[in-house]
Amino acid sequence: MSEQHYIVTLKKGANKDEIFDEMSRDTSADSSVDSNIIPDRKVDTVDARSSSKRVFEMALTDEEANKLRNDSRVGDLMLDFKWDDDWLDFERPHNPTGWGQSTAFGWEPDSTSSFRNNWGLIRHIEATNGWGTNRNAQRTSPSTGGQAYYTGHLNGTGVDYVHQEGGTPRPTHEYLDDANGTSRLQQFQWNTLPNCSGAGTMSYSGSGDSHATHCCGTAIGRHIGWGTNATVYVLDTGNISRAYWFDAIKEFHKAKSVDPTTGVKRPTVVSASWGYKSYFANITATYFRGSDVSHTTDGTSRQYGKIGDGANRFNTAVYNLSAEVEEMQDEGVIYCKSAGNQYQKICYSGDVDYDNYITRSVGWGGITAGQPHYYNRGAGNIGPDTIVVGNLAAQLATWSSNPADEQCLSSSDKGPRVDLYVAGNNIVSGGTSSDTNYYSTSGTSMSTPQVAGMCTLLLQANPGMTPAQVRTWFMNNAQLPAFHHGSTLEGTPSTFFQSDRGLMNGTGRVAYFPFSAHTPLTSTVSGNITF
Repeated sequence: MSEQHYIVTLKKGANKDEIFDEMSRDTSADSSVDSNIIPDRKVDTVDARSSSKRVFEMALTDEEANKLRNDSRVGDLMLDFKWDDDWLDFERPHNPTGWGQSTAFGWEPDSTSSFRNNWGLIRHIEATNGWGTNRNAQRTSPSTGGQAYYTGHLNGTGVDYVHQEGGTPRPTHEYLDDANGTSRLQQFQWNTLPNCSGAGTMSYSGSGDSHATHCCGTAIGRHIGWGTNATVYVLDTGNISRAYWFDAIKEFHKAKSVDPTTGVKRPTVVSASWGYKSYFANITATYFRGSDVSHTTDGTSRQYGKIGDGANRFNTAVYNLSAEVEEMQDEGVIYCKSAGNQYQKICYSGDVDYDNYITRSVGWGGITAGQPHYYNRGAGNIGPDTIVVGNLAAQLATWSSNPADEQCLSSSDKGPRVDLYVAGNNIVSGGTSSDTNYYSTSGTSMSTPQVAGMCTLLLQANPGMTPAQVRTWFMNNAQLPAFHHGSTLEGTPSTFFQSDRGLMNGTGRVAYFPFSAHTPLTSTVSGNITF
């Protein structure tokens, strides 16, 4: 009997103690337990996951795992998995000539310049686009009359920002300093929290990771980001054990006491520019809109909605990660998540494309061979209250019949489950070569921290808002400008999925944060702003 490390994730509301008890003892003589589902033996516990109401980890054979999937209390099982840098959401085009740190668009700030070119700081405080056909081209150096810094009356004071991904920002970068030159980065050890002793140890030395440094700067960086006085924490998913990626943040928020001034806990905002991915490769079957279409060709097949990026990657749903995010958000944590740059439609349950999936001849990550890889549900780390962010292009759709329309960047995932489109194309933020290094790059990775940063401002003004209220606020206050939508002919897949710039029946909402005009007010903010 060959056992493997399986993660068991229960449906919301299932009795974890009950099923865990059944599996932790020999039930062969217990007629109340179905031996066709629960193994007739004492199963070894790998991790009881004390912090979770829905997840535990056991040593099971593949046959036992397949039987357990038939238990009505079980949402899914998957093998243990580890962080993969392929999950980061910077842009990888269909025909890449290189990816990662890109050449700066227009002119790139250097260590001697006080100008920081994050055009999202301007676009998302305006109800409409007032910047011509190319927003980057409108940003000018202070030496030619441009604005050096964007200093607003909200700055994230009293809010904890957590940067979650496989890497850490450069710990000594200048953008982490507050107005007095003191670093806001908390060199926190997550394994000191309740139920988190096995999390591992964070390292805050070295030059940091380029993706993490860039994204974190956009959210909270002094002079380049939104929450310029938020307190900064980092959870490195490449360094912290997988079981604690969400449990640790949940326990962090649970451990907070109520602030006597506000009457609520300090808000926790998480920015996650990553998502669990699979590949359109080694395909053994394709199930499209309820049918096995007998399509096993690897790579792009637009007639079945299979597009993928330049490496044939797509975001795939993972029940375990969705449950982990939902549990964390149920505790009150705000979670902002990148849509991804795989050109795919992502949608809600009930959509005609929600159940589209492939099977593969090889196991990938924690998904065993033959199990579904859903390709229109988005990445696994999305919960019901997660804000999912797509990429707003810096250029207007001048190529189209309506040249004044805004548009998503072609690589951005799109569709109904993308809540907001936000500047993520050619964004300048911090780099790792020095404490004063900045560079330009693109992706939904760059869009997401813009929203996380706006969340720190919103919660500074109204710290008692729940995750559902924050998501609803952003969606309700978003603008619906003239936007290129593309084909809406869902019944004709070959047309519907043809254009990378089409929204695939998404909404085209553009984030709008009207309460930080990036000019100081003469009065100070006190109490809650009523929205």
